Amino acid sequence: MTAPTTHRKPLGSRRTLHQRVTLDGADYDLCRPTLGEKLDVLSAAKAARELGPDRQPVDEPAGMMMIARIAVACLYHPGTATRVFTEDDAGQVKNEPWLEEIQGALAQAFAGPTLETAKGNSETTPS
Repeated sequence: MTAPTTHRKPLGSRRTLHQRVTLDGADYDLCRPTLGEKLDVLSAAKAARELGPDRQPVDEPAGMMMIARIAVACLYHPGTATRVFTEDDAGQVKNEPWLEEIQGALAQAFAGPTLETAKGNSETTPS
């Protein structure tokens, strides 16, 4: 008699690595969020009235909170599918000094690859 086949649910999969960052002497993975995670970040910002009708932050504090929410969604322990922060940490993350240092990388990870990056080097190679 053979054991029944078990099927794994593909939940909690590792995210695509955008880049590795060092914060306070420790390494973390800055990963690209899924579409669902992006929508969660935007929904939380809308619920907090931090985004205007154009989906842009209404003021500077709202912009920093948006970056903090993105950090919560994108920072993982290296090589794992385990986030560093929970959504409840966003208010504290907003006040961390390292947030300003990596805000550009966070915005790039959240937005995804640009058309130029996705296309790669499309120039023909001379023969």
